Amino acid sequence: MAKKNTSKSSIQKGYMNYLLEEGKAPETVRIFTNFLKITDDDFYKYFGSLKGIEASVWEGYYSNTFKIVLNDPDFEEMNAREKHLSFLYTFLELIKPDRSYVLFKLEGKKPHELPQELTKTQKIVTQSEIDWAKTFDFIPDKAKNISQSAYKRMLWSHTIATLFFWVKDDSANSTDTDIFIEKSTRTAFDIGELPALESIVDLSKFFLQKMGLSKTTA
Repeated sequence: MAKKNTSKSSIQKGYMNYLLEEGKAPETVRIFTNFLKITDDDFYKYFGSLKGIEASVWEGYYSNTFKIVLNDPDFEEMNAREKHLSFLYTFLELIKPDRSYVLFKLEGKKPHELPQELTKTQKIVTQSEIDWAKTFDFIPDKAKNISQSAYKRMLWSHTIATLFFWVKDDSANSTDTDIFIEKSTRTAFDIGELPALESIVDLSKFFLQKMGLSKTTA
């Protein structure tokens, strides 16, 4: 019998399939490798543990988002708001094919109940080389370095908020999540400017309605 081709990606996909088919994580590496019909040695070439697979999946969403946007020839010409939107939309497109897996991991949870593997992804964003915050017109020059650090934390938090909104979004092609991204980004970038209050009210009404907490029309 020909040896089965194994890759990091195939193991990740196999792990997602195991969770969705069995409804729980495999108890041991051997159980999982038998499920994939590969050897333990094949597994350990790419991962040191089963937890390592989950960490790599979440890390991959963020790392690949950075790769895509930073390799976009039009990205450097965008202003800070456009770069922020580009990052969020790219992130959303990367997680869409794995919606069933994300639902399995996050459905029914609250933001403070994040899986540890997802929480650790904050470092990928905060340690990145992005400097979009430096272009915020309303931030004094002497505060640029501080604002850059704060912006990275905000960007990561925004991806988490988008994840949780998307998990509850039952609109066709996630159109409500697209609206959430637009409204929440407008609010984030209006802070410190006159339209901020209007943006916050607009976002709050939309969010409450979509979360089933209000009957107000967005």
